[in-house]
Amino acid sequence: MQEKRVNIIILNYNGKPLLRKYLPSVIEASGKSCHECRVSVIDNKSTDGSAAFVKENFKEVVLYEALENRVLCSYNEFLRSIDDEIVIFLNTDIRVDPYFVDPLVGHFDDEDVLFVSPKELSMNGQYQGNLNKAKFRFGTLSVKVEEEDYNRLQYDISVHGGAFDREKFLFLGGYDDIYLPGIVEDFDLCYRGWKYGWKGIYEPASFYYHEGSTSFNEKYGERGKSLLAYRNTYLFLWKNITSKRLIFNHVVFTPILLFVALLRLRWLVIKGFFQALRMLPTVLKRRISVTSQFRISDEELIIRASLPYQSITEPPQTSI
Repeated sequence: MQEKRVNIIILNYNGKPLLRKYLPSVIEASGKSCHECRVSVIDNKSTDGSAAFVKENFKEVVLYEALENRVLCSYNEFLRSIDDEIVIFLNTDIRVDPYFVDPLVGHFDDEDVLFVSPKELSMNGQYQGNLNKAKFRFGTLSVKVEEEDYNRLQYDISVHGGAFDREKFLFLGGYDDIYLPGIVEDFDLCYRGWKYGWKGIYEPASFYYHEGSTSFNEKYGERGKSLLAYRNTYLFLWKNITSKRLIFNHVVFTPILLFVALLRLRWLVIKGFFQALRMLPTVLKRRISVTSQFRISDEELIIRASLPYQSITEPPQTSI
């Protein structure tokens, strides 16, 4: 395993109590890595004194104060200012295993790896996710957490809290702000990386414990999150899907699904569609810019992501 420069980056917004609880575990893990590893906190314009708390109590941590709160897109800004090879993204509400770093970083000896996902556990040790699989159904794309074989090394289609090759992340443009304030932007990035010809890996030997109480949940609530998910799912499809068969299915099934939602009084589904429709000119411009990077089809992506581990042998057609 080649030694690499690693930066564990925690995104914070008004998470002072969580930083007090869980930041020490991240610092401990960075010290146990065999790599050149440091810890950073991105503060997204907190109002609870988080930035001052980190400065005063964790001198070894790099504090980066974002110019504005762009949620996950604040990572883009910070990653342009550093030169670490591997970055690991974490929320404030995560306690990591002391040895969670090196199993992730080891996979980046393979130059085709874009990201590596650790196993996510609840605070009492129950599996919660990070092994994600996707399928097309009724003209849309659904992603679900795989509930079986989660202790086995395999390919993964998307990750939020995990490790990225920093140069590849930036080559893809990072997280797309069209999805702000959030939801789907992490899947969008990983999906585009797969379509470029890179790959993602799920590594269960690396794991963390997730408390799950985030400021995003508190601010938007379940209805707000659902509305964003419906809107952003449409934006994702219109931006990234290039298969003629899948586009045809989407055009055919979308009116049917909206009619069914109307009959069932599922107003958030309908509202999400029309919010996305108002953003169509913007998303089509993004589509033009990203599809030039695609090297494999949507169908091939799904096949590759479901293959047994290490069975993908074809490299990307071009490199960064």
